[in-house]
Amino acid sequence: MAEFVQRALEQMLPELEDMQENNLFTRDEIRALVKKRTHYEYQLQRRVVRKIDFIRYIKHEMNLEAERNNRKRGSTKVVSKAFSRMLQAHPYRSEFWIMAAKWEFEDNKDIDNARILLSSRLKTDTSRRIMQLAIRRNSTSKSLWPEMRKRRQVLNISEPNQDDSGEMSDEFFANKIADVVYQNAVKAIPDDIEFRMSFIGIYKLFESTKQYRDAIYNSLLDDFPDQEASWHFFAEKEYDDHPDINALPVQMWDYYLSWYYEKVVLTSPTCLSKLEILLEIFEKAAAGKKLSENKYFLWIKILQKIRKDQDIPAVLEKYIRDFNSELQSWKFYLTLLLSYQEVYEEHDIENGFDKALKCLPVKTSIPIWQLRLEWYLTSKPKLVNTFLEKTINLSPEIAKPMQERYLEWTALNKSIRKVRKVYTNLIANSLVSIEFLCMCVDIEQQQAPPDISKLRKLYDLILSQIGESSAEYWIKYIKAEKAWGQPALANTIYWKALKTLQGEDNYDFIKSYALL
Repeated sequence: MAEFVQRALEQMLPELEDMQENNLFTRDEIRALVKKRTHYEYQLQRRVVRKIDFIRYIKHEMNLEAERNNRKRGSTKVVSKAFSRMLQAHPYRSEFWIMAAKWEFEDNKDIDNARILLSSRLKTDTSRRIMQLAIRRNSTSKSLWPEMRKRRQVLNISEPNQDDSGEMSDEFFANKIADVVYQNAVKAIPDDIEFRMSFIGIYKLFESTKQYRDAIYNSLLDDFPDQEASWHFFAEKEYDDHPDINALPVQMWDYYLSWYYEKVVLTSPTCLSKLEILLEIFEKAAAGKKLSENKYFLWIKILQKIRKDQDIPAVLEKYIRDFNSELQSWKFYLTLLLSYQEVYEEHDIENGFDKALKCLPVKTSIPIWQLRLEWYLTSKPKLVNTFLEKTINLSPEIAKPMQERYLEWTALNKSIRKVRKVYTNLIANSLVSIEFLCMCVDIEQQQAPPDISKLRKLYDLILSQIGESSAEYWIKYIKAEKAWGQPALANTIYWKALKTLQGEDNYDFIKSYALL
């Protein structure tokens, strides 16, 4: 280790002698410098070299170079060598290549060396993103323009963007250089949206670059029309440029509203003027039927938040005008409609339910019937019986679940005599569900005492339909007979169950019966 350090220090002797001969540094300063460099050289000779060791050494040499330039411009060999060694040790760290190129460009004033470093890294950089961004920033630096002017003058190349003195404007140089670099970068990295968008920021540093920024935004929609990120960035452009948003497609409205709400309104929640602008945008989008369902939800949420409940019914009508083919849309509409009953007349709510039932297929409309029943139960209880009697005579998809609600309501509000009349008529005149028959059993068993003759009829109906596969209801039937009927008949039910049940159900029945 000591040999390598000594050799490195010996290679510094010409530089140190030059410092002393030209009185750039005193003898004590040079001695301190040698001590410092010795320390850094030993760090670089360790078995495991750390990144921080290179960075500290380079920073020291850069500070030394700056001090020497203040006294006299001197050699830059040590800094260059340190960078070279660092790049050899970490050839795949793009940030180190950028650091080295930046030093060449800004401190050593060597544009060509900076470009060589960046180009060398580009050949092995699979992503190329960091390196392209570094080239872009360096290429648009104002310190580069005088050198370019000089080269163009030597080559006698003229450009149309010249002022009265024949000089090309700084603005022209900035825009033209940035555009060339952007085009080359996109060719190198054609499928990265965020990388492409990173050029927007550099264009915004200069004036009169709207045409270049527009070209980038348009390229997103041309090259990535189906990717969400493209539309999100395009929405940002629309906000920045304040265009005629009536020309935007539906998807663009969605992203535009999201952008405005998240980046403008939420960052200034107390600014009423921004909220008013957002509400105007909602109105425009709805008028053109370009508002998505989620944005209708957001619109209503905002109105609720700022306590403009009086405007919500109008928004609801626009919403259901645009989204009237899905059950969830109608449930949302009717639920909110019912929550603003003080605004609506009863016939308006009835019309809302009627519209929903006309638009939806019968097989999916049962939640609407049930929601209407809930409204009647709380707001129009005198009409509940008439409503339920109507529903149980509709198509089976509606009648079956509503039969259960009718029985439930009757049991809660009428006598057991009325309940028995209801379920007896329904059993006799329509095809009832197993769930309905089980409800009847539960109601009868809650009586004091239960009527075993009625329970026998109900259990016989249930088991005639599911007797081959339901050990549970055979056991319940036996329990009922033992509790309120004739225990001797329970044995008959037992043997009938054994003959009827099949396979595992038969085994489950025997096991359950043994536990009675």
